[in-house]
Amino acid sequence: MVEVKNWKKRFDSNQVIKGIDCRVETGDVVAIIGSSGSGKSTFLRTLNFLERAEEGILTIDEITLDMSHKISKKQILEVQRSTAMVFQTFNLFSHMTALENVKEALVTIKKMKKDEAIALAVAELIRVGLEDRMNYYPHQLSGGQQQRVGIARALAINPKVILFDEPTSALDPEMVGEVLEVIRSIAHQGTTLIIVTHEMAFAREVADRVLFFSDGVILEEGPAKEFFANPKNARTKQFLQRINNP
Repeated sequence: MVEVKNWKKRFDSNQVIKGIDCRVETGDVVAIIGSSGSGKSTFLRTLNFLERAEEGILTIDEITLDMSHKISKKQILEVQRSTAMVFQTFNLFSHMTALENVKEALVTIKKMKKDEAIALAVAELIRVGLEDRMNYYPHQLSGGQQQRVGIARALAINPKVILFDEPTSALDPEMVGEVLEVIRSIAHQGTTLIIVTHEMAFAREVADRVLFFSDGVILEEGPAKEFFANPKNARTKQFLQRINNP
């Protein structure tokens, strides 16, 4: 379970996240949608301390942190070991093969022995369909393949929550489907997935719930099929109409 209460984040004088209250149940798939600049990606990054929220309470299962109190490095590491991020720009080490990129996370984050890390990395790369690309470097892989390495890296550390930050936005259109198919295959397998996405059909199909962000707040939320079939807020309707009729 992931829950935030009165969650706030600012950059200088710009209040990007404005007191969000949100709860995601264990194993659920939640899609976050909204216009550029609405705070979606920033919100995601604050959940695992890539950015630091200034106010609010974060709960991830048995971990609870109050941002008004001092947060230790140990507490931050505990959160980061419980979460994994899949970035829109892949964030792979260019000097490492696909196998080494996945293995590195296991050695540094999970403190696994090298042989165990390699065995698990191999298994996760097979899981995302890259059994024939394990010894390729990022520059030898397509964008879709690089993103699948990123997903394998996230899966390998066995997190409670995987955070996807627009995982298809940097891909050519023909590569989007292969990445969405991998995400579809791991949904509802026990790991909580929170996905910032602009793929509306995918969100409708895969997500349990959808959150619509606007100007740093959750303007509307609900079960995915109901959300898309019958949005309540005028701003939500406007957004969906614009997406469906660009």
